[in-house]
Amino acid sequence: MEKSLQAIKIVLLLLAVSISHLSIAQTLQGHYEGALTRNGSVQLISFDFCNDKTTYDIPEIGYIDVSPEKISQGKDTLNVKIFYGDFYIFSNPKTGDLTGVSKDTKPEIRIHLKKTEAKEKPFTEEEIKFSNAGISLAGVLCKPKKTDKPVPYVILVHRSGWEDRNTPWYHSLAYILASKGIGVLLYDKRGTGKSTGNFSLADFNDFAEDAASAFNYLKSRYDLNYAEIGFLGASQGGWIVPLAANKVSDCSFAVLIVGPAVSLYEQDINRVQYTLAEEGYSKESIHSAIHYSGLFFKYIQSNTAKDWEALNKYASEIKDEKWIDQLDIPQSQTGDDVIWWRKNKYDPKEALSTIKCPVLSILGEKDVLVPPAENKNKMETYLTKAGVKHKIITIKGCGHDMITQGKMNGKEEKWPYTYWQWQKQPEEFVSSIIEFIKK
Repeated sequence: MEKSLQAIKIVLLLLAVSISHLSIAQTLQGHYEGALTRNGSVQLISFDFCNDKTTYDIPEIGYIDVSPEKISQGKDTLNVKIFYGDFYIFSNPKTGDLTGVSKDTKPEIRIHLKKTEAKEKPFTEEEIKFSNAGISLAGVLCKPKKTDKPVPYVILVHRSGWEDRNTPWYHSLAYILASKGIGVLLYDKRGTGKSTGNFSLADFNDFAEDAASAFNYLKSRYDLNYAEIGFLGASQGGWIVPLAANKVSDCSFAVLIVGPAVSLYEQDINRVQYTLAEEGYSKESIHSAIHYSGLFFKYIQSNTAKDWEALNKYASEIKDEKWIDQLDIPQSQTGDDVIWWRKNKYDPKEALSTIKCPVLSILGEKDVLVPPAENKNKMETYLTKAGVKHKIITIKGCGHDMITQGKMNGKEEKWPYTYWQWQKQPEEFVSSIIEFIKK
């Protein structure tokens, strides 16, 4: 009898624990709005909690409808990892308010959310598929609502690495543009999401062909009330867009966000130089790193034993330097990195000089990967030679991601006179794109 009672107690205890685990999950359904605070300084944030998908918005940094990096329920807390780190969130059973904290930063960031009515999306989403030379490409078509007039459509072209329709930067931009009355085609890069293929085996021409196939797909959609169709690409996508625009007969516009006007080799040397300078390394260190990069690209182009030996010799001399991780140190003469650089020996000079549509080029003042000092004049020269309408702007305070750095607006925190200024995507960034596409 005593053993039976103990067994019943254990079952009841496990049931209580299970219920406590579920209670916060059951509570968190719907739209919540509130703010992040850092010693009194505020940045707005909202969440949409749903059983199958949870998303959040931080409008000031241009993050809209983004899925958390991770989300899990504990006994009485919700653990959510977002742009600013890991947050542990509690639900107040009386008010329904959500309060939490992330200790990833000093001072810590707090969050406070209240449930409110959700707003309806001003556009619809349609799953789509198209193909290019045996590669099946899947994506989403964002179609603005409540318009009888033809609207412009833009195809978003990916940056380097893994990029699909849910990549926060592109997903957010698609949402913002579609909300402003611009149709958007956002597809999964080959080898990501629901697209087939392998992006690591593709070259720039392959990516440009994928983008051109997206353009031709839109042209074939007679049910769409489109006015114009163009491309928008960021970073590596800024290299690819001019190639794609030149592959179709009637591209209406091209938007290049931190798109380089220099070759891949030059861009990587610029990256090394400006990154080390920003991190405070000496001129001697920067010179040494650039010298190594010069030897690396000399070998990439020549593929001779002599240049390989010279590269290895210098690499052994600098192997203990703190900045060695910024360099590409090949493990063999025929490694994947060496093959990639040879396959992608690309200079955008010809594509930019022969492009036939209006171009908007946006650079970031603080960008160490595509520094304006190395790219702006070349971009102007090439687009002038092309004879197309163009505009080149540099967004103050922004790096490669088009977001400013968080910082104090004074030497020390002394509320209310000095306080933390949150990271921000300047309004000029999005407004310039929308104005250019709609004009």
